[in-house]
Amino acid sequence: MTERARHIAIIGGGITGLACARAVSKLAAAQSLAQPQSAPVRVSLFERSARVGGNIVTENRSGFVLDGGPDSWLSTKPDAEKLARALRLGPELIATVETHRGAYVAWGKDLHRIPEGLVLGVPTAVGPMITTGLFDWDAKLRMALEPLVPRRVYHGDEDESVASFMSRRLGAEMVDRLAAPLLGGIFAGDAEAISVRAAFPQFVAAERDHGSLIMAMRAQRRARAESTESPDDAKPNKGGFLSLRGGLGSLIQAIVDDLHEVVVRTSCPIQRIARLDPDDPRGRYALETSRGPEIADDIVFAGPTHAAADIVRHLDAPLAEAFDRAMDYASTATVFLAFKRAQVAHDLDATGFIVPRTLGRKILAATWVSSKWDHRAPGGHVLMRAFLGGAGRDEILATDDDALADLALRELRIFTPIEGRPLFTRTFRFHRASPQPYLGHLPRIRALTEKLSHHPGLYIAGSGIDGVGIPDCIRQAETIARQLMAST
Repeated sequence: MTERARHIAIIGGGITGLACARAVSKLAAAQSLAQPQSAPVRVSLFERSARVGGNIVTENRSGFVLDGGPDSWLSTKPDAEKLARALRLGPELIATVETHRGAYVAWGKDLHRIPEGLVLGVPTAVGPMITTGLFDWDAKLRMALEPLVPRRVYHGDEDESVASFMSRRLGAEMVDRLAAPLLGGIFAGDAEAISVRAAFPQFVAAERDHGSLIMAMRAQRRARAESTESPDDAKPNKGGFLSLRGGLGSLIQAIVDDLHEVVVRTSCPIQRIARLDPDDPRGRYALETSRGPEIADDIVFAGPTHAAADIVRHLDAPLAEAFDRAMDYASTATVFLAFKRAQVAHDLDATGFIVPRTLGRKILAATWVSSKWDHRAPGGHVLMRAFLGGAGRDEILATDDDALADLALRELRIFTPIEGRPLFTRTFRFHRASPQPYLGHLPRIRALTEKLSHHPGLYIAGSGIDGVGIPDCIRQAETIARQLMAST
């Protein structure tokens, strides 16, 4: 008699769910070869929307490449690059244009070049900080005294906001004009509310181990400069970020093409789950889907925690509450605007600019896409992307696409001289899609994990659970895949 196949259901078709499905299928195939007597494994991925990829979406229009959501990943975190190379996308890897790797910050109605030598907003070089016009001399002196600031020791679940931490170390002006928009902008969030222990644990470690962010980041830069990589002509000159020539959508497509023996069901939301046998603590789960019932041995939640809360409410109300409490999410929109180069009277000699919340502008940041990346716009043309919405600004997204495009154009014109109308605009909306690791985030995730442990066979991964970037999501997905296969 053929042994019953173990069914692993993955809920959520973003990068986390796709990477998990691929990793499980690869491990299961390897196990089948090594142990032919082992039980077969089948994998199903359920996505409520009509497409997979989640926040990663790429469109091509008249020679322009539009990455609606994330357009890159941190090159210092290896998991995304490793996956891309495994999918034979190595030749497609690109780094930011080397001559345009700087950025600006808006202050008043001017753009100020962000001083060189900053590492996540921490100054490591003296010269650029002396010559910048972004900060007053009192603020520059306050930053220079950072190594003398006493270190803080956290006890238990004590926490501190990113803004409070950076202000304590580097001064209030540094936070208002640079650190808050730079660091909070990673989450489209408010640095006054985001937990430094959850969002930037490297800062907490730097203070603890070195007593100074400046000294720690200088040591980090020296170590990177002294490190040598094995020669590889295929590797791009990375800088801080990597992308793909055809946009990040090509990573999604490559994963989908490599999902052998995985059933992918789009437009198929999971309404709820329950135990097939309530008296069996390690029994199988019944899934109620829009296409009928399914039975699964294991379930991986790979989407936002608020979506998981609705699914598990019938199974375990306290678990649903833990999912609800785990994280808030912000809504954002990105607006692309295409121009002829002659319409824009700016050198566009950087990746773009960030906008401090204290300016009261509607725009969070802007990317000069065609300056940041090659292969994003036809010759003689410019592609820009404006970021709108974010934590506490969801009402902006209530307007229609035309109104958002007009708003984006008005905001861009404040800082970048633009003549005439854009050749075209394209708006992408991401409703409750940007996780906000607010103060107390780590104990809330710990509480969720503890409640989840009472339901063997249930797993969670995704943006905000343990990091927010694409490499973090892939790392979590592949870790869970190994745990799943180790539990057979």
